[in-house]
Amino acid sequence: MAFEAEFPGASWLSTRVIRELEVVGGQAEALVASVARRNGLTHAALNALAVIEGNGSPMPAGAVGASMHITSGSMTSVLDTLERNGFIERLTDPSDRRRVLVDVTPAAQAVLDQLLPQVVQTATAAFGGFSDGDLLDFLGILARLGEAIAATPADLGPPSARRTPSRLRRSSPERK
Repeated sequence: MAFEAEFPGASWLSTRVIRELEVVGGQAEALVASVARRNGLTHAALNALAVIEGNGSPMPAGAVGASMHITSGSMTSVLDTLERNGFIERLTDPSDRRRVLVDVTPAAQAVLDQLLPQVVQTATAAFGGFSDGDLLDFLGILARLGEAIAATPADLGPPSARRTPSRLRRSSPERK
């Protein structure tokens, strides 16, 4: 196959799977983000509110970011916006006054009570053509993919050199 000739030691199928995960993940994110936007929130804001509410009690701000897999700087920005809009409150942790906890407000609860059913309805519509067995199988495959990605060593050593096909080569632009 041409791919393996260009990338010695590589797997076209593995590369295709990783790319399709990126594409489909982006589509899934856009689907949920559209629900959030229709209701005046960003996808990150909706996720943060759902994480905080789902915790069942105030939680450390850093734990919200860790649950969402975003940086502390991004999380601070999301929480600042949510606080300005009256959706969260920051509280001092009674057991460690240096730590800040965040909790949803009644206004956020009302928004979540409206938004989360829309997210569930959207997901149900998107996957309505699949059987429960298909979806359970897919969840198993996703779990295995997640484990494989997490187990990938950070340092794989140098890859084999690419053998760029001549049809893809560009000549250097002449400098004037």
